Amino acid sequence: MAKWIPGAAVFGLLCLMIIPAPGIWGVLIGAACVLAIVGSLCMLALDRVASAILAWRDRVRARRLGRARAVRAGFGVTRKA
Repeated sequence: MAKWIPGAAVFGLLCLMIIPAPGIWGVLIGAACVLAIVGSLCMLALDRVASAILAWRDRVRARRLGRARAVRAGFGVTRKA
C-alpha cells in the first residue's frame, strides 16, 4: 500500500470526529478508514516478516557456501578449504 493511505485514513477519522457525518454514511466512512489503517498495518507486518525471512535465508546460504568451497592449489590440483 502507498505510504499516504494510512495518513489519509487517520485524517478521515479525525474529520469524522470533528464534523460527524449523518447516519449510515458516517459508519461507512469510519469503517473504510479503519479498514485502510488495519490493512496497511498488516501489509507492513507482512513486509517486515518477509524481509527477515529473506535475510535469514541469505545468511544460511552464505554460511553453507562458505564451508565447502573448492580452492585451486595449483595446476590440476584442488583441495577443500
